[in-house]
Amino acid sequence: MKPARSIRGLIWQCTLLLRAASLLVPKARRREWYQEWYAEIWHWAHFLHESGRLNGATKLELARHCWGAFPDAAWHRFNQDRFLRDVDEVPRSARFCLGAITAALLLVFLVSGLAPTIRSSLAHRPLPYVQPERIAQVSFPGNFNRYRELVIFDSAARWAERSRTAKAVAAYSLRIVQLQTSSSVFSAMTARVSPNFFELLGSKAVLGRLFSPGDEHACFHCIVITYQFWKTQLQGDSAVVGKTIEFDGARQLIIGVLPANFTFVRPEASVWALPPPETVPADILVDRTGAILRLADGVPLSQAAHEFQEFVRQDNLAFNYGNPEVELMAARPHLIVKVYLLFTALSLLGALALASTRLAAARTGKSKLSVRIILRWWSFLTLKTLLLLSFCFVLSLELTGRISILLTGSIEPMVGPVSTWLFLVTGMIALSWSIHDQCRRCRVCLKRLGNEASVGAASYLFLDWWGTELVCSEGHGLLHVPEMKSSWLEIEQWVRLDESWKPLFESDKAVRPARVL
Repeated sequence: MKPARSIRGLIWQCTLLLRAASLLVPKARRREWYQEWYAEIWHWAHFLHESGRLNGATKLELARHCWGAFPDAAWHRFNQDRFLRDVDEVPRSARFCLGAITAALLLVFLVSGLAPTIRSSLAHRPLPYVQPERIAQVSFPGNFNRYRELVIFDSAARWAERSRTAKAVAAYSLRIVQLQTSSSVFSAMTARVSPNFFELLGSKAVLGRLFSPGDEHACFHCIVITYQFWKTQLQGDSAVVGKTIEFDGARQLIIGVLPANFTFVRPEASVWALPPPETVPADILVDRTGAILRLADGVPLSQAAHEFQEFVRQDNLAFNYGNPEVELMAARPHLIVKVYLLFTALSLLGALALASTRLAAARTGKSKLSVRIILRWWSFLTLKTLLLLSFCFVLSLELTGRISILLTGSIEPMVGPVSTWLFLVTGMIALSWSIHDQCRRCRVCLKRLGNEASVGAASYLFLDWWGTELVCSEGHGLLHVPEMKSSWLEIEQWVRLDESWKPLFESDKAVRPARVL
């Protein structure tokens, strides 16, 4: 029987959807499936037409029903019960857990540009200096006393005259100052250095020139900018040399741009200037000052360290009794990453130690586990924790700098401390979650436990339950979690189920197709 002329177009459209959906149905049952759906659509459309209810709303309702043929056809090809069971169980498996953490770690790598900060720190590339293995640094870490900024520059000049172990000595100081370009005003980490600083390092400019001895008189209001600052804040202006910006409240002349690979103690230092005038009694933290040395030929670091530590001891009053450290500059690029890696290793050991106490119940007499299961259990915990800490490690070192560049156009001075605290906070959260997740997993198959049920009588314990029991869906055992210390069982305890429980967890593997009309 042909459909009425007014609804032929509607039925034809529905037929196209049904034909497309029928391709998902197994061939042996496709014809029967299609006829059932077509009959239903045919009668529905005629009912709407004959009752005068055919309008835009009812047509849309019929179309939605036709689109429902696709999931119905899919359930005829695939086992619906098995699919729904997999949706519930796969996310609770150990493989899914490790895969999700690994995917998150790879995502952070990709978003950060393959972790350039970590790669540059771990790579054994020489520093962009002439003979970097002969350059040492005198620093005062952890000394947060304040003194006049000129002290370090005057001292470096005296040390250069008296030293028998160094060919040249230059001082530096780091501080946050206000900068103003033609388009923005912002705070940034800057450095003041001795006029011979870049000459000692052997650095060259990509544009203009760098400081040289005599500039403290002839070019006092001159500054040098980093490549990153030139590209982000000054838009890579090729005529930037000779222009001025406001530096610490005064107009300063740009005379050069440093190479893109130039780095120093604080990579975020974006503008370099000469020492302040004597008329400016500027104070600064001792921790943010220091000196660099070019060792004389044949002089070992230990001899130079002894000499310069003696120089500082002689001027202890000027340096607020600072305790100097003298080390090769080549050893510094790996220091931060080594500290993070050390903290990661210590965190992993701490997590395993905490887990050994939290999971002590797994070693009770009721749950005698084989050596293979125990090794698999601890291997999963170790790998999971290590992946989580690696994720926190990459996140803290890479994304903070990227976010700073995205929001401000440069690496802010607070990026270093923020990345450190971010790693500490995220690391603690990761360790806590890792141990909590491990405690809620089956001791045999490592699946996350489900089937949560409260046990006890709520009215006997301050209107609360005695505890919660979580059961493994494979029937390996159950975990009792007490609600309070006054519970009948004061610790989490894993109870392995014997063979008599197996029939309760056997799944029906027969494929029974579902039909939705």
